[in-house]
Amino acid sequence: MHTAKPPIVFSCVSGCSDCCIYREYYPSLEFGKIGVLILPEEKQRLERLARKKGLALRIIPRLAVGLKGPEKIIAYQMMGKNADGDLCPFLDLEGDLAPHGGLRCSIYKDRPAACSAYPVISEKPVGLDAHCRFCKKHSTTTADRDGLQHELESLSKIRAAVKAEDKLHIWRYATATGTEKNMLAEGWVLEI
Repeated sequence: MHTAKPPIVFSCVSGCSDCCIYREYYPSLEFGKIGVLILPEEKQRLERLARKKGLALRIIPRLAVGLKGPEKIIAYQMMGKNADGDLCPFLDLEGDLAPHGGLRCSIYKDRPAACSAYPVISEKPVGLDAHCRFCKKHSTTTADRDGLQHELESLSKIRAAVKAEDKLHIWRYATATGTEKNMLAEGWVLEI
């Protein structure tokens, strides 16, 4: 008798907080490191949480649409607090550790949709972030949907919110953040 494999259910690897610490260069080194994707309806809530906690927060544009320039911002990004773009400002460096032994998120219940979607990076087929320590133990392209419903729902919400109209151009914001040479100046770049 053949038994079905149990679904993959994401859980942080012991002691890991990498997704909250490190940022990637995206879509290429020239654009600089990206911040955590923030939906327009999340921006003010996160700014209020930061003020309440006395934290410095830098939220800049990420994606916009428009014919001749960025006319409507459809996504923002929360930059890390380090000069190189790393380290989420809401990561608690001095408090108790999270149950998995990593650093605790000080806004876990109010975290952005992008954090709730992690480590899922694509829906069909389900793809997991290859940089994630948990995901390195599992397939990054054939993950089982059953155990990742919460993450997939968050990703679906993001995709619906940032869907651009066909006739509009997409503009991406270069952050000029990181340690690489030859980055674009901070500002909007038409995505081709």
